[in-house]
Amino acid sequence: MARSRIFYILTLREKKKKKDLQRFLKTQWLPVLRKTPGCLAVELLDTYQDRAGYCVSELWENREIHLQSTAKLWRETHTDLMQKVGEYATIEFLWNCIVLDA
Repeated sequence: MARSRIFYILTLREKKKKKDLQRFLKTQWLPVLRKTPGCLAVELLDTYQDRAGYCVSELWENREIHLQSTAKLWRETHTDLMQKVGEYATIEFLWNCIVLDA
């Protein structure tokens, strides 16, 4: 099966600081994602629309594993992190792509 790459934007909520969101992502969000079975890589990208927030890129073994793993991760085992990220930012999913040249 083909690898899957996911991109999403985290847009800061009013009165939230970008440095606080970055700290949360680096110390809590990204480490949990990186340890999730099927996740091959996660990158935090900056300078998305000036102050708006960050973009996250995830690389997964395939789309099915991504959907299964993240559903369990954010709806069962780490609901607290999903709630906390929602306090800092809104999440907008941009792409769920199939990787053609792995």
